Amino acid sequence: MSKVKEAYKEIEDIIGSDYITDKDFMRAAYSRNVDPAFPDRWADFIVRPQNSKEVSNIVKIANKFKIPMVPRGGGADLVGGSVADGGILIDLTRMNKILEIDEENYYCELECGITWGSLISQLHQKQLTTGVLGPGSGYSATIGGGLSNSTAGFGSTKYGLVPDICLGVEVVLPNPQGTIIRTGAAASKYAKPFCRYGVAPDFTGLFMGDVGTMGIKTKAFLRLFPETPFKQQRYYILNKNDYTKVYELLYKLRKEVRDGLHDVLVVPLIVVQLLSTMTENKPEKRPRLKGPVFSILTEAMDERILEIYLEQVENIMKDEARPFEWQEIDSTATISKEWRFNLKYAYNYFNKYISISPPKISCTTCHKIPISVIPQAAKSAEEFDIKYRGEFPPGSMSLFATVIFLLPNGNCVIVGGFNADNLDEQREQSMNMWHKKLRHQVKYGGVHYWLGEAISQSIVEAGAYTPEFIQFFKKMKKAVDPNFLLSPKKFHMYNYDHDPIEHIVTDED
Repeated sequence: MSKVKEAYKEIEDIIGSDYITDKDFMRAAYSRNVDPAFPDRWADFIVRPQNSKEVSNIVKIANKFKIPMVPRGGGADLVGGSVADGGILIDLTRMNKILEIDEENYYCELECGITWGSLISQLHQKQLTTGVLGPGSGYSATIGGGLSNSTAGFGSTKYGLVPDICLGVEVVLPNPQGTIIRTGAAASKYAKPFCRYGVAPDFTGLFMGDVGTMGIKTKAFLRLFPETPFKQQRYYILNKNDYTKVYELLYKLRKEVRDGLHDVLVVPLIVVQLLSTMTENKPEKRPRLKGPVFSILTEAMDERILEIYLEQVENIMKDEARPFEWQEIDSTATISKEWRFNLKYAYNYFNKYISISPPKISCTTCHKIPISVIPQAAKSAEEFDIKYRGEFPPGSMSLFATVIFLLPNGNCVIVGGFNADNLDEQREQSMNMWHKKLRHQVKYGGVHYWLGEAISQSIVEAGAYTPEFIQFFKKMKKAVDPNFLLSPKKFHMYNYDHDPIEHIVTDED
């Protein structure tokens, strides 16, 4: 009997035959996420544990037989984050319980396989919120995925990235013992998980944005906030297509409106024009589209304060932009003064900008930059696309940004990339161009966060990491994963003897 079959039998004895499979149709179903830029990759088998103890036992068996393993949440991933090329794929979505909502002390404890939709819908009934309502991929994404990818989403202008609301985690380490640890205040057996710092070194950070390389997150402890009752949405379109003005206005909004900003999103002119051509409900009058659209959501605990925030926004925008309504390009759109927040709006927040061409593959290049760098980054991206135009797959469209999303302090997320036809014969060309574009962004100072396989490898290829950092990374991983079984291939790590520096690309400007 092969070691895979032996491991299968031992795991089946632990979790039951209903929650383990090596059937071809199930392996095919798990062979990709929403990332068709990658070829299908089949795990040897899929397991669906119910609790941390079962995860720990699976890890022990994987170590016994030296079989690689990859954790998976909702699969709402575009960058090769949670698929397995052989080995064990650990689907955590059965671990979907809310264990505690502490309304007095504003934190919650939950299993990492729960979706953002399940969590938010229950908190919403209690007039509570996590601030960030999950990643742009929507409510079917899981809490564990949001933490593993350090994602931004609805609410991130005010509340930051998903790890910014995390107070600690419970993690199964990928070592032979399947060790279960807790971080933050929960590291103390006497304390509730109400804070992140002070009990010990901040080991929580080791598992944030790790794209599943350092441990399998089974529980999370998140901050809660009282839901803000008053929200208003306003739109403005710039008088000209000028990224310098975009930066200046973002700076003024952050400086002067501050906590009144729930979300600020900038839709570049080219995307507004695309949406205008794609809508089925075109108005009779042709729209005047001269610059990007600012989508500004303000909030306050008092309606009088909200009016002040709206006045501040108007004063900042009036000289460089005019009020805009999406009815100018779509006659069925809701006008801003009639807008009311609901959970459907939050779910659809990014989607219409990301999925402009659904039949295409999306080679996303989401990254963060300081807002002052936006004009230079936009120019650099344009020059790159012109220089390498002949290397893009036929018919592809490359965009510096489909959305620019303001984060706390002076930085933003650039949600961009390029698309291509989903054809096997173009896959290698698409992947090569994807990596090249990512390396270019790394070299102008972009900080990617949705790393997965494609982006983490590209950062290495760009030579971003010093040899000292790579050695430290490897030593830290070896401490928790001595047999190198968890999420191989990311960051061009294939074993502890392999040097990722070998993958640096040196023949590019």
